[in-house]
Formats: sequence, C-alpha cells, structure tokens
Amino acid sequence: MWTLSGEPQSSSSQVSEVDTGTFKVEKRVFKNGLVLLFIPRESELVVFHLLLGLGNVFEKEEERGISALMQETLLKGTKRRSGVEFSRAVERLGATVQSSSNYFTGKVVMEGPAEVAEDLLELFLEAVKAPAFLPEEVEKEKRFLIDLLRSLDDDPLKAAMLRFKRAFFGRHPYAFPTLGEVKSLERITPEEVVAWYERTFVPNNMVLAVAGRFDREKIARVLERELGEIIPREFPFPPKDRFFPASLRIVDCKEVRDSWVVLGFRAPGLLEVRERVAFEVLNNALGGGMYSRLFLRIRESRGLSYQVGSIYVPLLGPSFLCAYCGFAPCYFDTVVSILREEFRNLLNLKEEEFNEAKTYTRGLFLHSFETVASLASLFAFYERVGLGWEFPFQYEAYLRELSLEEARAIYRKFVGQGESLGAIMPVA
Repeated sequence: MWTLSGEPQSSSSQVSEVDTGTFKVEKRVFKNGLVLLFIPRESELVVFHLLLGLGNVFEKEEERGISALMQETLLKGTKRRSGVEFSRAVERLGATVQSSSNYFTGKVVMEGPAEVAEDLLELFLEAVKAPAFLPEEVEKEKRFLIDLLRSLDDDPLKAAMLRFKRAFFGRHPYAFPTLGEVKSLERITPEEVVAWYERTFVPNNMVLAVAGRFDREKIARVLERELGEIIPREFPFPPKDRFFPASLRIVDCKEVRDSWVVLGFRAPGLLEVRERVAFEVLNNALGGGMYSRLFLRIRESRGLSYQVGSIYVPLLGPSFLCAYCGFAPCYFDTVVSILREEFRNLLNLKEEEFNEAKTYTRGLFLHSFETVASLASLFAFYERVGLGWEFPFQYEAYLRELSLEEARAIYRKFVGQGESLGAIMPVA
C-alpha cells in the first residue's frame, strides 16, 4: 500500500543529537518528512512507538469513527499472516502490540525484550506497512465499536460527561466520542478504511520513537531502507475555524439512582504553554487529588457525594476545565452552586496550597519518565504536536517558575467563559 520512490537517495536529510544530562536523544528527519527519535536507555526492553495525526479533528461528519475503526482493524492480520498468526508471532517473542486513536493522534506501539529488537522491528513494520484490512475483520470491529458506543450511556458519569461535551463543544468534532457515531460507523465500508489508511499512514504524518536498549546503527539502517524512500503524500489537516463554546445546559433523565453533573468552561489549549501549566496546577488544587478543595468541601465537610473531582483536558485547539459530582437528586441546585463557588474561589488560593499543588503536579509529571514505554510516548507526542520532543524539560522549567500571582492572572482570563453543563437525573 505504500509507494516507493523510483530514484535512490539518501533518506536522512537532518540528524541532530541533544544531551539533556539525563537523556541523550538523537533525532533524524528523513527527506520524506518522517521523524525518527532514538532514546537509548539501560533496559531489558525496547519500544517502537509510532505516532500519527489521527482522530476526530481530522474526520468529516460522515467519517466519524473511521480512525478508531482503522486502528482497531490494523492488527487483525497482514498481507503475510492472519490475525491469529500475527498475534502468535508477537507473543512468541515475549512482546505486546497495540494500536489506538483519540481526538487528534493515533499510535501503533510494540514493546518486547531488547535481545530480539530486530525481530520485533520486522513484525512492527509488517503491521504498519502491510495491514490486510480484510472486509470480514473490518465488519467485526465495526460491530465491536458500535456496541461500545451504545454502552457508554450505561455509566452515569460517562453519560453526564458526554452531555457536557455536547453542551460545550456544540458541533465541533470534540463533542463526539473518539469511537465515532453509530450512524457514521454503520455506513463506513472496508474500502473507505483502506483509503483512510493510505491518506493518514504517510511518512510526513509520522513520528517514530525507539526507546530502550538497541543497536542504533542496525535499527537505523532498517528504518532508512524500509521507511526512508516512501513518497510523502498530502494528509488531512484539522480545520482552524474559530471556536466559541456553545454554552448549553443539557440534562437528561435515565434509570439511575443518583444524579450526576459535569460543569465546566473554556481553558487553555495544549499549545498555550504557560497558561496550560497554570491550569494543570490549579486543577490539581481544585479537584485533582484526594485532599483537593472539591473533595474536602463536598464529600468530607458536607457529605453530599461519594465521587467528586475535576478534570483539565488540554486539547489541540478548544479545551476545557470541568468539575464532576454524583449525589442524591435533591441536592442538584446545591451541588451546582458549590461547584461554581469553588471555581471562583480558586482566585483566592493561598501560597501554601498553591505550592502543594505545584509539588503534586510535578510528581505526576515525573512518572512520565519512569519506563521506556512512557518515554517513547512522551517524546513522540510532543514532537508530533509541534512543541518538540524536548518540551517536557521546558515544562518542568515553566512549572518551577510559575508564581501564584501569574497563575491567578491567567485563571482570571478564563474562569466562567462559555460555562456549560451536562447532567443525568433519575426518572421522576
């Protein structure tokens, strides 16, 4: 399915190496646009992590779910082996493989013992370059995704979150589950999945991170031979339309015992770096931990809820901060009022609490460096979204330098902007 160029050429147009003191990372950019990151670590494992631009923001309305369907089917057989044979080949090497997509990225990841790195790479490239996309497998995975979509409403918190996203995003692609929509999935054909693969699995839409213990030169030669000569193609870009929150209130009744509400407003996007760091700290102070403000106020002090917290989701483009809560139906107005009050009260955060939230945020961040799999994921992600693989080190500097005064000033610009509400209540 991939096309090779007719003229032999040197595929590496740029090679650079950065030593951070902790990590020594080599970045190679092939002439066809593919970015390769080598992250050597002392480990018994090696990871091949391919990241692409995929998901909701790349899909038209009638295509919703095609990225998820493609990724679910990708590993269900290649042109050389059936799905069962491919899975057995992976397991015989003591490895695992997975593929998935979300709102704006997709990935294919293989991890296994370092001593069989070259064998793993051969299987990895087979999956990425020559998936079979058998019609029967596409249809099987389509039914699986449709069943999953129909079950999302069975969980009352997920049901409330789905309604909040619709209330906030309106018709924006982020308003819909990453799995797609039932009506669009039902219409997608196997031929359309193959066409979507050919549009998105192109070298100039890829970042491949290799992390762990491996022979750099051997792996580089294989990747240059297998990927470096592939002709780049245009791939779908997400639209850059201006976004305005729908600011709706969507409340539905279902057969549930308790009410669930999600209340939120606009927040900085992934690429608004300083603002995003401030919101991550403030979110952890508000409802990100067991002793956060929402937990102490709603659960511990008032006993109104057994599950309460907040979520900050920095996306490419429009993003949100929201608080969620499950409670007895008679407390609906009280809980919504408390959530609004706690959003406003973040402007009065004290220095000690702010510093505790910064420390907690840094602790969560440092977990990203713990395994070769998380390293490959982290560096590939930031390289693909345009911030550069080195961004995690800049993030820590932003976090360290962030003052309470700056965080308050940033928060003041967003708080309450486009407030939206999604909720589930018991049938009367």
